[in-house]
Amino acid sequence: MHLTPLQPDIFPALAQMFVAKFQQLRAAVPVLPDTLAAPARVVEQLAWLKGGVVAWDGAQPVGYLGWFIVPEFRGTPRTGAYCPEWGHAARGSTAAIYRALYRAAAADWAAAGCGVHAISLLAHDTAAQQVWFWNNFGLTVVDAIRPMQPLDTPADSGLTVRRATPDDLPGLVALEAEHTRHYAEPPVQMAAYEGHSMDALAAFISGEHNTIWLALDGSDYAGFIRFENDGDGAAAVVAAPDQIAVTGAYVRPAYRGRRAAPHLLDAGLRHYAAQGFTRCSVDFESFNPEAAAFWPKYFTPVCLSVTRIPEQPPI
Repeated sequence: MHLTPLQPDIFPALAQMFVAKFQQLRAAVPVLPDTLAAPARVVEQLAWLKGGVVAWDGAQPVGYLGWFIVPEFRGTPRTGAYCPEWGHAARGSTAAIYRALYRAAAADWAAAGCGVHAISLLAHDTAAQQVWFWNNFGLTVVDAIRPMQPLDTPADSGLTVRRATPDDLPGLVALEAEHTRHYAEPPVQMAAYEGHSMDALAAFISGEHNTIWLALDGSDYAGFIRFENDGDGAAAVVAAPDQIAVTGAYVRPAYRGRRAAPHLLDAGLRHYAAQGFTRCSVDFESFNPEAAAFWPKYFTPVCLSVTRIPEQPPI
């Protein structure tokens, strides 16, 4: 096996390699859109990569790894190297190929000053997951999907659930402030998350296909869930015109255990099903206990993003 830099002339062969893996995932999760099942679309995606390396067995490519360099990765001071789910694939001896690719990539990432290494993996590819786990990567973000059909179990929480209006903006700002603190506190301890201002929330709810659903206990705000058509930062495998994304959710601690979250989710699913949407996606941090306990009950994971922070600083 030998390695060469990523070059556009072999993008079609690499795209076929990824599509073969992706089609296996779609067979297991049919609700996934077929956007990245088209090799030509993957070729378009590959052209956006800023660096990469290809593994060869003789004259045949057997694996590749491409990446972006991301300043202030996930809101931290660190520069990160990120490989999206369509930016890599391997066939044959997966472990040996990925180890060779990572060895070469890690040297380039260190030279670029990257203090974080990250890669998104297709959820069904357990062989690849094992390789990256053994290379000191840990799970960070999960992308998941479901059909737009309402929940199978009764979602009545004893709370009133309705769509937010401009009159709800002060209550939403207060919920957002608590939401922000939740991310900063142990055990989540994410980089500072800046809550939406009243003006930003007003602009959001006026957007086409954007909604925020509220759970209320009388006049008290118990929680919210936010939906939009463009889930910024979500995995490319879930993106489609008929897909809506959950991009925020929070229930106050006093109301957890009262089925507020499923009631909110069910209301949103019913609304968007009536609008002609057929699938719903969500991405969440695996180290957020509330998120990790809730979303997998109703959504199927399709992409796992893993991260490594090397102990030695970049060169």
